[in-house]
Amino acid sequence: MTVGLPGTGIGGLFYLASALAMPLREVYRRVRGRRGLGWRVVAEQTAIAGAILAGMWATGWLLGVAFAATHPVVSPGAGAPSGNVLRTAAVVLTLGTLTVVLLGVELLRLWVHRGTKREASQAVRRTERRVAAGGGRRERPGVLLRGLLLLVVLEAVAAAAPATAVPQQAGASPEAGRLYRADSAFKAGDTRAAAREYAAVLADEPENSRATYRLAQLRRATDPAEALGLFQRYVGLEPSDPWGYMAVADVLASSGRYDDALRWYDEALRLAPGERDAVEGRARVLARARAAAPAITPLVGGSRDSDGNTTFRLGGLAELPAFGPARVGVMVSRERVGDGVTTTHLDHLALRATWQRRAVLKVDATAGATRLDAIGAERPIAVPPGPPGARAAAPVPAALIPTAQLRVRWRAPAAGPALDFRALRSVLDATPLLVANRVVRTEVGGVVELPVAGSFKLRAIGRTAVLSDPAQRNHRTALAGVAALAVASGVELSGQFHEMRYSHPSAAGYFAPRLAQVVEAGSYVEVETARSLLLALDVGVGLRRAAEHGTPVGSWRRALRWYSLLVVPLGAGRDIRLELDGEDSAIANQVATTGQWRYGSAALSLRWPLR
Repeated sequence: MTVGLPGTGIGGLFYLASALAMPLREVYRRVRGRRGLGWRVVAEQTAIAGAILAGMWATGWLLGVAFAATHPVVSPGAGAPSGNVLRTAAVVLTLGTLTVVLLGVELLRLWVHRGTKREASQAVRRTERRVAAGGGRRERPGVLLRGLLLLVVLEAVAAAAPATAVPQQAGASPEAGRLYRADSAFKAGDTRAAAREYAAVLADEPENSRATYRLAQLRRATDPAEALGLFQRYVGLEPSDPWGYMAVADVLASSGRYDDALRWYDEALRLAPGERDAVEGRARVLARARAAAPAITPLVGGSRDSDGNTTFRLGGLAELPAFGPARVGVMVSRERVGDGVTTTHLDHLALRATWQRRAVLKVDATAGATRLDAIGAERPIAVPPGPPGARAAAPVPAALIPTAQLRVRWRAPAAGPALDFRALRSVLDATPLLVANRVVRTEVGGVVELPVAGSFKLRAIGRTAVLSDPAQRNHRTALAGVAALAVASGVELSGQFHEMRYSHPSAAGYFAPRLAQVVEAGSYVEVETARSLLLALDVGVGLRRAAEHGTPVGSWRRALRWYSLLVVPLGAGRDIRLELDGEDSAIANQVATTGQWRYGSAALSLRWPLR
């Protein structure tokens, strides 16, 4: 006869034993000359039993893999894996096995019943007669399939049943049971129950590092002082775990103890050099320290060009935190400009405001004035070689010129498009002649960066400016295109083309060609260490040519530029900065005094928070 469908427990075992014994029983009947069930029926039942055994083996193997994958990676003495995770894994794997079996049965059914309806009906009648002769009724494939579905679902429910007996297993301690319940409550989001159970574990087992860390996490929002003590205790229990040090640092930073937070992050980096979370966390502490406290920044700088002109500036910045991510400050400096014969002075005063919305948007704005010393007839201004008719400054009274600057930088997340917009009004102070002629630059410009494919980007640069003095106004336009490729982290290569035009020549002391062009290959390198030491280099090498008004374009000559920035952190919110800038080009950041103009400058500043 045909054996029954499988259930759970003893019934299932009886079915498997009976089905596996059917081939022997069929051989025995044939040898004795009796009529058997038929080899087809026997093969079907034996195949079903084999499939069930294979499914049980596969489920057990997959569950073993899931148990190993979900074992908590914390510290020695950790409790058992979360029952929620294991029960979920059991349900998923069992139902997955059921899906595979169901698909196999359906494919087998389609293969067996691929004949015509007439052949199918004849096969059914022959089977019915054969089963009736054997004293039983053959179950249809749908009935077998539903029975198999019932078996696997019942096994899944049994596997998913709450494992409430885990703490009561032989040899399990009450602390293990509490830790198990605490982990389950923690993963379920029941913070009160989890904190209560973790506290109970620590009352009986004070050196349980897992309970210590979890309770510290739960106490961080409500009681930072207790959380700090628990995290520090965890570090004592697990001194080789860098995450404990980072947790202590984050709690210290949230309470404004930035210097202490940096020391704990340094310990984490000592254990795990280059760990991304430690590097980023330390950088966040430095950024928060810069924004949280008042600070002063002394500044000293100077420059020298190929015509012998020199500048020297001494000043500083004092700033205070304002609302949200904004800071306000006052900038003051005094500048000396000389050419070896004449020396004049400028005083700068400006109010500054900075607003930064994370790394996406940053706004810098300044507004103030520059005072220029009076220049009398007894202090003549030397006129360098330049455009015909360059004016020597006649006696000029002192002047107060309003100045301002606005810069807006926006960058989309994930290395998307970027925009850098600038507007400014400033006094040209590169030479005594420019100062004496009271040359003022008013400029608007911007840079648009668009990612093209992968690490390849295109930049478009445009600026328009008006250079004015008491005698004339000159218009200058500058356009540039850059194709840049990031070849490595912090390393970029680029090809650049710059073009600049002046509307007419000038006798105020600056070079104003009809056309100036520069073609160059550029390289930008930025290196930042785990301890926030920053070095940036921007270098360009190429060719330049220029044409004055009424003359043809000249031949190509070399063009060089250099910019470097070194930032050395000295503590939370404290750093020292050194900037070096040099150029050998007819296209300069401000203006060039002649067609063969070269210059170099340096600036040193120290930022010190007042806390």
